[in-house]
Amino acid sequence: MRSTLMQRQRFLFAALGLLTLWRWALLPTLELVPEEALAVFCGKHGQWGSFFEIGPLVPVVAKLGMLIGGEGEFGVRFFAPLLALAASLLIWRLARDLFDEQIAGWAVVIVNVLPAFNLAAVTLSPATIACVLVPAAALCVRRALLKAEVKHQAWWAAGACVAGTALAQPPALAAMAAVVCVLGLSKHQRHYLNSTGFRGILAAWSVVVLGWLIWQGGHGWPAFAAGHWLPEWRVIPNLLRWIVLASPLLLVLFVMAVRAGFTNGMLQTHRSLPMAMLLPLAGIDFFYGPHEIWPDTGGVVWMLFAAVLLAHRSTVARTGVIEQKISLRTITIVLAALQSAFLLQTDLPRTLGLTWPFSPKPSAETDASHAFIADPSKTLRGWRESARVVSAVLEQAGGAGSWFVLAGDWPLAVELDHYLGQAGTVQWPASDLRSFAGRSALFVTEDRDAKGLPDSLKKRFQRTELLSVARVMHAGNEVRWLKIFACHDYRAPDF
Repeated sequence: MRSTLMQRQRFLFAALGLLTLWRWALLPTLELVPEEALAVFCGKHGQWGSFFEIGPLVPVVAKLGMLIGGEGEFGVRFFAPLLALAASLLIWRLARDLFDEQIAGWAVVIVNVLPAFNLAAVTLSPATIACVLVPAAALCVRRALLKAEVKHQAWWAAGACVAGTALAQPPALAAMAAVVCVLGLSKHQRHYLNSTGFRGILAAWSVVVLGWLIWQGGHGWPAFAAGHWLPEWRVIPNLLRWIVLASPLLLVLFVMAVRAGFTNGMLQTHRSLPMAMLLPLAGIDFFYGPHEIWPDTGGVVWMLFAAVLLAHRSTVARTGVIEQKISLRTITIVLAALQSAFLLQTDLPRTLGLTWPFSPKPSAETDASHAFIADPSKTLRGWRESARVVSAVLEQAGGAGSWFVLAGDWPLAVELDHYLGQAGTVQWPASDLRSFAGRSALFVTEDRDAKGLPDSLKKRFQRTELLSVARVMHAGNEVRWLKIFACHDYRAPDF
C-alpha cells in the first residue's frame, strides 16, 4: 500500500512538471492584459515605487522574467507557470502536514483544474503572486505554532510573506485578516495575538500599507477615486463570477466541504488552519474581487484552501459507495479541467463557425458574470493590431520624432507603449505632460462616440482634427473601436 502511494506521488510530481511546460507553451499565444502591460511600463520607465493599480512587486517579477525570456509575452509571464508550480507544492505540503499524502495529492489535483488558478498560471497578475505568498504565509504560521516559540524565525517568514502580498496586491487586507483568524478563532491559539511573532507580522504588513497610503495620497488617491474601496453588493453577479472561476459543480462541493467543517467543529481542532484562512479570504473576494479586470482573478486564493478541505472530505466521508465517490470525483475534475481549457482558449467557438461577441466592458464583474453570453477575453485580444493602426497613422503624420501618443486611458496607453516598441512615446491624460511642450500628439481613444479630446486637454493644444477611425477585429468579431485625433502644438499649463 505504501509503495502504491509513493508511485502515485511520483506520478503527481511528474504531471506537475509536464503541466508547467504546457503552461509555458501557452504564454506567447495570448496578448498582454493591461495589468501586465502596466508592469512592463513601470519597469521600462523606472517606476518601481508605484502603487498604481498593481503593487511594485509585479513589475519586479515581470522585469526578471524579461531578462530571461525576452521582451515579449513569454518573457513578461515567464515566472507565472513557476509560481503556479510553487503554489501547488505549497498546498501539497500544507495538506500533507495537516492530513496525509493521499489528501495532499487530491488537493493538488483540484487546485490545478480550477479555472481561476489556470488563468493565474498563464498571466502575470497580483493574484499569481498571492497564490504563492498566502499559502506560504499559512505554512509559516503553522510551523511557528508547532514550535510554540513567540520569536521563532517562522513568524518573521510569515511576516515577509504577508508584506510581499501587500506589495503585489495592496492593501492585502484579506491576507492579514486570514492570519488573524488562524490565531483568533481557536481559543487554544488566541493568546498568540499578543505575541511578539504576531506583532512582527502586523508591523511588516503595516509598513507596506502605510507606504501605499502615502503614495495614494501623493497622487490624488487613484484607488479611492476609482471606487475600489466600495464593495460590490450585488449577490447574483458575484456568485456567477465564482461559478465561472471555479466551475459550478466544484463550487457546490466547496460549499459542502466548508459546511461539513463547521458541522464537525474543525475550527476548534489543530486542523483549523485551512478553514480559518478560507473564511476571510472568500468573504473579501466575494465583494471586492469584481473590481479586478479580467483575467486577474482577484482574491480567489481562498479556493486553494477550499481544495484542501474538499480533498479531506472526499477522502474521509463515509457517505455513498466507493464507486459513486469515484464517479463524482472524476466528473467534477473533468468538468473543471474542460472549463479551464475553454477559458484559456476562448476562440474555440469561433473555429467552429459560431459567433461569440466580446464582452463590451473590461471589468471582472461584467466579464465573468456574462461569460456564457459574451467572451470575457477582450483584454487579451487586439492590442497588437491596435498598435499597428496607430503606428501607421503616426508614420503618415511624420513619425515619432515630432509626435507623441496620448491615449484616452491607462490600459490603452500601456498596451500601445508595449506593442509600439520604439515607435513613439505613449502617455495618458493623468500623466505629467510638461516635457512635451511644443510637440504635437496623436490622441487615441476607444470611445466610438468621442468628438475630440476632453475639454481639460483640448484647450492645451492649438488645434485638433480627426485623422482616422479604425475597427479592430479578431476572428471576425469586433474587439474595439479606435478614434485617432491629431493635436497640434501642446502648451503646458502655467503653475
